Amino acid sequence: MPANAKPLQDYYDVIVIGAGIGGLTTAALCAARGKSVLVLEQHYLPGGSAQTFPHKQYRFDVGPKLFFGMDATRGNMRYHQQVFDEIGEYPELSHYDSYYTFRHPRGCLRVAGSTEEYVEQLVAAFPADEWGIREFYAQLEELHRMFVGMPNLPLDDPAALLRLVWRVPLDRLLAINYWANRSLGDLFDRYIASRELRAIINAEFVAFCYSDIDNAPAILAALVLIERHKGGGSFTKGGSGELARLLIRGLEKHGGQLHYRASVRRVCISNGVAHGVELNDGRIIHATHVVSNAGVVNTFGRVGTEVKPLVEEQWLRPATLEKVDRMTFTDSFFTIFAGVDERVFPPGTDPHTLYIDDYYQSTDDLRMICFCNSSFKDKGLAPPGKHALQIIYFDPEFCRYADWQRDANYESRKQAAFTRAMAMAEQVFPGISAGLDYVTCGTPLTYEDYLAKWGGGWGAQMTIDQFAFKRFQHKTDVRNLLLVGADTHPGIGVVSVTMSGINCAYHIVRPSER
Repeated sequence: MPANAKPLQDYYDVIVIGAGIGGLTTAALCAARGKSVLVLEQHYLPGGSAQTFPHKQYRFDVGPKLFFGMDATRGNMRYHQQVFDEIGEYPELSHYDSYYTFRHPRGCLRVAGSTEEYVEQLVAAFPADEWGIREFYAQLEELHRMFVGMPNLPLDDPAALLRLVWRVPLDRLLAINYWANRSLGDLFDRYIASRELRAIINAEFVAFCYSDIDNAPAILAALVLIERHKGGGSFTKGGSGELARLLIRGLEKHGGQLHYRASVRRVCISNGVAHGVELNDGRIIHATHVVSNAGVVNTFGRVGTEVKPLVEEQWLRPATLEKVDRMTFTDSFFTIFAGVDERVFPPGTDPHTLYIDDYYQSTDDLRMICFCNSSFKDKGLAPPGKHALQIIYFDPEFCRYADWQRDANYESRKQAAFTRAMAMAEQVFPGISAGLDYVTCGTPLTYEDYLAKWGGGWGAQMTIDQFAFKRFQHKTDVRNLLLVGADTHPGIGVVSVTMSGINCAYHIVRPSER
């Protein structure tokens, strides 16, 4: 457990609740711009969903494995690089051109190389839809060009919006708005008839964006499906948790503090203005700005949950509470963290493999297994001759938070999920069960416990009705209380929460004000 090196002060310019990537980005940037900053984290590990935890010689990633924007020479989404430059800290990276292999009942697709190369794979696999596939991907390329050309600015700042309108041609803004309100499924169905390919793309989107083909905005889908071909992926050596540790180095280098095992009971508010926080032990720490990286449900509450929110209901508008109650959140998942004998994996196995055993047309029926092998990219994450694997199992019977309770059936239900997941894993990598060296499993309740986030998932779904202006922004009903993270615009994913962190810091102190 990391030590809390400095004692807590009575006052800071900025207090950030939660050491997820969004919160740490805001904290590090504010510190680099001259503010006194305190981050309070309830866990003993930083990073939120992007943390790495140890077990003996293994190091397992909890969440994200693939990063964009880490390297200024690759791809378009270079927001991480923007943060690295400002705080003066840089990661050690591994690069790989293969994104992942997608295995399906009739073969496999290797997501690697250029968009053109991938399109040729799709045409070979689905020749009857050649014209539609080419037209579909041509449209995605055009939407991708439009989207990556948009500046990253907070949507709840009038001056920033004026700059956006001034800098971006009106026809592009109108086109982006149109495709932000049309689903990926709508776009797909214009061109392609294959229900098998539709099922594959739906499963991909569930795995990487936690939405489905009929609810994900087409403009967002274009970014996800095309950007992966613009330079390949990057991985932080040491595990995904290294990104959090880098941000902490930047925070502390500029005088900021991070305290672990520091749970916040409530945000202190007077006359509609946030002025600090109360910890669970009763201590009150004052601040000019408070930033919540705890998620909107933990911050504001939600009908039907047992969450004790950070903000008392009296300070919130009815419309805000209704918005939280209406929100849809990602399902969670059943995860196996496994040490596995390296001989299980044939030479040339990609670091990530996705598999569906049928062409599921509905996400309600989807069964999928994802193998994320961090030690393929960094041998130091596992002992010699072994690999550190995160096996994510999507199954409607085991992924829904509401279906899990810590009752007398919890352990047997957990064992049933493990047995079913490993049976599916054997279809992809025969002998994997016999090759297990270490196993621990995570349920939706495990994720809720360790991440202190209601629901155990990644956050508010990336759907048309929860995208861009329809999503929570940074400003709240309480003056000087800001939100950051996956529930805010632009949404879920390491790049998205980094963008959220950049924009949240903009509300507190802009780069030019340093």
